[in-house]
Amino acid sequence: RLSSTDCGSESSGDVSSTIMEPNLVTGNRTRYTIDDSTCPPVEYDVLKKIVSKHCTSLSAYLSNRPIAEHTREAFHIAKEFVESRPQSKIILDSGCGTGRSTLLLSEMNPDHVVIGIDRSLARLNRNAVYRTTFQERIESDCNNDAALSDENVLAITTPDRPNLLIIRAELSNFWRCAIDSGWSALIHKHYLLYPNPYPKNSRLKSRWHAHPSFPLILQLGGDVVVRSNWEGYLNQFASAVLIASDEVWSSDDDKNVARKYSASALNGPKKLECNEIPLTNFEKKYFDCGERVYELILQQDEH
Repeated sequence: RLSSTDCGSESSGDVSSTIMEPNLVTGNRTRYTIDDSTCPPVEYDVLKKIVSKHCTSLSAYLSNRPIAEHTREAFHIAKEFVESRPQSKIILDSGCGTGRSTLLLSEMNPDHVVIGIDRSLARLNRNAVYRTTFQERIESDCNNDAALSDENVLAITTPDRPNLLIIRAELSNFWRCAIDSGWSALIHKHYLLYPNPYPKNSRLKSRWHAHPSFPLILQLGGDVVVRSNWEGYLNQFASAVLIASDEVWSSDDDKNVARKYSASALNGPKKLECNEIPLTNFEKKYFDCGERVYELILQQDEH
């Protein structure tokens, strides 16, 4: 899975201290529990410096990283898939892993195009259900002499779910193609469901909210849904949104793609109830053993 990854006013300062408040779970710990006692949150000033840098230097970062050809080819397949269903909005499932979440989302949203994206389709082969469900493989034209393998497969579809597409692509590159093609107006929801990306502070910049491609998530649009058993990770994700909104793009409202998420970022993550449908294998494992799962929903405020 590709894991990414003091506001200007007094009220923003108060918000930051609320969002960054330590999260120490005192009960119901399991072998999977990650909280601020095991992975303390990074200092707010450190996070602010990182997010500000990534937002202001995005163009330079992207100019030094050309989009891989296989991702361009994969996005072309996705674009044709979307254009064949012009009345449908798009749901993205970034880092879809085994494809369980993409399957469930396609069932729950039959009127939407649901696209799961992962850099390796090998994960699908770990589960017999998905080996039999995804029946149609779309291969790259770049390796005609090569045997059928995950390296050649760009996309997987299934006749049973005509609204579903699985794509093999680098996430940040795929997002760039989507933004360039005007998908920001088409995306209804964007799911980021990998629960515990790099739970060591030495790997902070590998998490989505501290990764150089974080601004692309905000530019891409749609309601962003992030789930994890690590509440501190979601708190800092919300803090990163507020930093981008109140600090980085405050001088130009027309380009402030973060501000539309500010109100919901202030609300922070919520604990999922046990009757919620576990979208991923991780969530199912957590629910089965009593581990808490949290959800951060960043809804677009069009006003």
